[in-house]
Amino acid sequence: MNKLKALMNMNDFIFSNKLKCELQFLLDNPTKLPGSLCLYGNPGNGKTSFANYLAHEIGAEVQYFDANSFKIDRTSSNSVLQSINDSFRTISLNQFIKGNEHLRMKPYDRVFIIDEFHNSTEQTQDSYKVAVEEISKKDCIFIFILNTDLNDKHGSYEKRVTPAMRSRFYSIDFDVKEIQVDEVCKQVQIKYPKVPDELVRNLVRESDFRQLTMRAKMIG
Repeated sequence: MNKLKALMNMNDFIFSNKLKCELQFLLDNPTKLPGSLCLYGNPGNGKTSFANYLAHEIGAEVQYFDANSFKIDRTSSNSVLQSINDSFRTISLNQFIKGNEHLRMKPYDRVFIIDEFHNSTEQTQDSYKVAVEEISKKDCIFIFILNTDLNDKHGSYEKRVTPAMRSRFYSIDFDVKEIQVDEVCKQVQIKYPKVPDELVRNLVRESDFRQLTMRAKMIG
């Protein structure tokens, strides 16, 4: 499925200055991106929203997949990968027939977003190895998104991604570090001045900007 493109820019995101700098570099230098990115951290911290924004900035076409979809559709857990392979073959055929001049307005012909990757089994995760290596050579790029939980010993990035895939990822941690809390709280207080300071600090510590936005809308 495709997620609708949101009209956004970097100012719409609440990130630490360090994270903003890293993400801005990716936006400014898209051709330096590796074949696959992995955005990880707590739920609600802006990973999927930023992935969607980045993908539409650098890709002529964007395809979004939810790794949980097979549970709903009652299909194989490899159905997402099959859809990606089918899509890539379509790109290759179009380029063969028409040439790829119509795609050259953006650095990449297609961006594949795979959300909820942490819910894929180890076997399924490793099945992406060939696709990441081969498809990424053809002016396509992958953005994997996964949730982590430092309060769960099984919830770290290292525990939720297989070594084979970690070695193929350029990974970015989206969580706010303790040293960054004050800095990020100031951003939030400017954007949502009616939200109580204590609530702001608690949600920033949890990197839960989704909940923060919801509370701000409720307060008005």
